[in-house]
Amino acid sequence: MKNKTTIFVIIISLLLASIIYIEMNRYREYQSEKAEAIILKQAAIEDIKKESNKINIYVFWGDGCPHCEELFEFLESIKSKYGKYYNVYGFEVWYEEENRKLMDQFKEELKEETGSRGVPYFIVGDESFLGYQSSMNQEIKDTIESKYKERKNVKQFEDILKKKDKEINK
Repeated sequence: MKNKTTIFVIIISLLLASIIYIEMNRYREYQSEKAEAIILKQAAIEDIKKESNKINIYVFWGDGCPHCEELFEFLESIKSKYGKYYNVYGFEVWYEEENRKLMDQFKEELKEETGSRGVPYFIVGDESFLGYQSSMNQEIKDTIESKYKERKNVKQFEDILKKKDKEINK
């Protein structure tokens, strides 16, 4: 009788442990889906997270540019619905030479012409945009969703970011 009770207790314990484990994983998934975007207007290389469950949006902007401000406001306004898909990292390029170089390196990676200081220049996943106006809002949201679904670009720009990080931390 004692052996049957012991076996019963062990089975119930394993069953409860399995249920707790499953529920904890569900909760983690729920939390990651619910998580809103990080929006850093003045980002540094060290701030960039490479999360497999999100895409990165890189915004190269100019201090005093009204279109750049409108883009950041738009990205902020959609983060409650779309924030689970992306993080935003901004780099000011009119006054920050290192950020201009970074923008050119990103453009080279995308096989685009370098040297232009037109802003905002932003990259969603691996698709770039130059300029911003509200008529682009739906296209940007669609791009965020499609690039999130693809998520093939998780390692996009990784070599550039590693190289820059090493330069900074010398």
